[in-house]
Amino acid sequence: MFEQLTDDELFAEVVRRRATNEPIGGPLGALVQRWSRPARYVISKIQASYGRGSPADGDELYQDAVGKFLDRGLDQFRGISQQMPGRSASPKTFFLRIVKHVAIDFYRRHREELAAPSSDPDDVMEEPPSERARAVEMGRRTEERADAQELYWAAFARLQQEHPKEASAWELYHHEDVEDHEECARRLNITVVNSYKRVSRAQAYLKLYLLDLQRESPRGEEA
Repeated sequence: MFEQLTDDELFAEVVRRRATNEPIGGPLGALVQRWSRPARYVISKIQASYGRGSPADGDELYQDAVGKFLDRGLDQFRGISQQMPGRSASPKTFFLRIVKHVAIDFYRRHREELAAPSSDPDDVMEEPPSERARAVEMGRRTEERADAQELYWAAFARLQQEHPKEASAWELYHHEDVEDHEECARRLNITVVNSYKRVSRAQAYLKLYLLDLQRESPRGEEA
């Protein structure tokens, strides 16, 4: 029933049913199921940036994000991009932003819990210097991965703003794992050759943007 509807049409149906107190489980379930794969991709990237996580975490975080989307997201979504004021945003982009923040909050909270000192004196043990050095190094690498992840998303936001066609192709090919240029071309209604070109140009633009952001970041200045 819902397979033939676009994301925007499905979302509109959810909003309509909610306003008239009709059950929304059908269209909402179909909608978030479509977004499951890109949502889990976003979660895996956050997991990699924090150096922790498991597939079980991914299921829990995905369900948590769906709950937040249902509880507050349906009322908060206005169709306007938060990253690029003046541009429209899709319900999918809004949902994936919820997924991203749910995952970041989860792993940031766990990192703080692990780093917090124990209140029990019996739990305080002197670690050998080698273990302390290893812990410091692991913490540094985790922070670097988190910084790199933030830089990437900032660069991608700039790509969306300055080169939206290339950004759309890159999002399909990499964020949604549609690693088939024929499928990308079909979804974007372009030729396969143009799909290759857009993805290639997007990669080149992202490299330039990342270099600019690295130079502007405090860590880049320190280096």
